Amino acid sequence: MVSSISTIKYNLSLLNQRNEKVTYQMSSGDALQYGSDNSQQYNQILSINNNVNSYSSILERIQLSTAYNTTSDSAVASMKTKMESVESLVKKAITDTTSSDSKVTIADEIESYKNAIYSLANSNTSGQYLFSGNSSSTQAFQKDATTGKITYIATNDNKSVNVETGSYTTQGVNGIDLLYYTNNTAQAGEDLTFDENEIILDKDGNQYKLLDNDNDGSYDGLYLDGDSSNTPLTVTDNGDGSFTVNNSGTTALQSKHSIFDDLDKIINALKQQDSSGNTITEDEATTLLSDALSTVTNAYDTMNITHAKLGTRTASIENYEDIVQTKLSNFDILQENYSAADVTALAIESQSLESTYTALYSTINKVNNLSLVKYLNS
Repeated sequence: MVSSISTIKYNLSLLNQRNEKVTYQMSSGDALQYGSDNSQQYNQILSINNNVNSYSSILERIQLSTAYNTTSDSAVASMKTKMESVESLVKKAITDTTSSDSKVTIADEIESYKNAIYSLANSNTSGQYLFSGNSSSTQAFQKDATTGKITYIATNDNKSVNVETGSYTTQGVNGIDLLYYTNNTAQAGEDLTFDENEIILDKDGNQYKLLDNDNDGSYDGLYLDGDSSNTPLTVTDNGDGSFTVNNSGTTALQSKHSIFDDLDKIINALKQQDSSGNTITEDEATTLLSDALSTVTNAYDTMNITHAKLGTRTASIENYEDIVQTKLSNFDILQENYSAADVTALAIESQSLESTYTALYSTINKVNNLSLVKYLNS
């Protein structure tokens, strides 16, 4: 009798354990309560969950990048429209029928377009500047409070976005790509002549800067990354605001000219003055304006090329977004297959457990009754 009772208690314990798991699975929807329930399945579930978390983070960054590029695209499109208006105004200004007063009015209009482009160039979304390259927390362009001169102060690289585990693609475009065009190029061994305000880059995107290390009013050379500890390229001051450097390196050097500097030159010419505010003749102003048409075309072409580049990068990111979403959908299916409990099977097992409980308790009652009879007859 003792043996029967022990067996019944053992079976009841097993039944309770299984009932606990079935109850947990039905209430939670999870196939496993503990990793020890099925270690192989548990490890597979962990692997799938890690992939879901990883790709969910990647998808979030991709979607932010797409929004970033879309906002950039709108800003560039608006800049191009304004440059088209500038071109029309310059063409109007160089006609014989345009009076001096009208030219001053045109200058004011172009000034407003310049300021609008400056504002667009410093666009930001969620605190991230669109055209500051990898230094997106830094404003792209800065305007001198005294002279009104606009210069690029961010980095000349671009941000990258994680589009796959260990894989990245380029996001957006920077201000140099967008608002500076190539003015001169010098291959290795050739001379490069450039204006003081131009940005000098090599083919690999490294930037060189003029430095006056001893503050004596003359530049000591052209330094890689503007670092005075580097060996400089020797420059010759041409005395007219331009400099010449011999490219002693192994890769091409380019001088990048600012669209804002061209707009300033146009505005000054319309007001018949030079960059220092000195009066120039009408013929000199007309010559400057005629020459400015080609620079406006260069500026617009640069914007157009950069706009196309931005579109290509956006399309690439959107393509990765589709790929990642497909992967997440597949992982969701795997997650369901490995992690989710089979509710139908559990319902059947629950009924079976209930029947087993009924039978077991019936056995317990019989044992108890037999024990009572034996006690009474003793």
